[in-house]
Amino acid sequence: MKISPIRQRSQLVTLFVASVVLAASAHGADELPPPDKTGGVDLSSPAVIERGMNLLNTACGGYCHGTEGRGLKAPPLRNRTDLSWSAIHATVTYGRKRAGKMMPSWKGVLPDEDIWSAVAAVISLRQADGDSPPQTQPSAH
Repeated sequence: MKISPIRQRSQLVTLFVASVVLAASAHGADELPPPDKTGGVDLSSPAVIERGMNLLNTACGGYCHGTEGRGLKAPPLRNRTDLSWSAIHATVTYGRKRAGKMMPSWKGVLPDEDIWSAVAAVISLRQADGDSPPQTQPSAH
């Protein structure tokens, strides 16, 4: 059965967003890298964060992590101070397999700018619920 290009792209974007979450082996909140380390993408830019959030909500809102990272079939992304930018980026870019779950590599599938925008969106959710205690990913993922 042939998949339409639009559906195929939608599935790829969904997998991409799922891969952002599996970056849970990260060390913890850290300083943002300067744009010269991110291909010119400023991870603190509201426009970049909005672009990344649109990617997350569109690709994963109804399936994996819920709209605004609230969680569905995959863990929530909100208040995840344990996810460093470098681990998020590495997992999205190169993928990983852990505990029988697969995070695909998005290198060469999505433009680097989209990958960095998604990283910025996940980072922006670190304090999404104000004073809520940080959530952590179980080690089984």
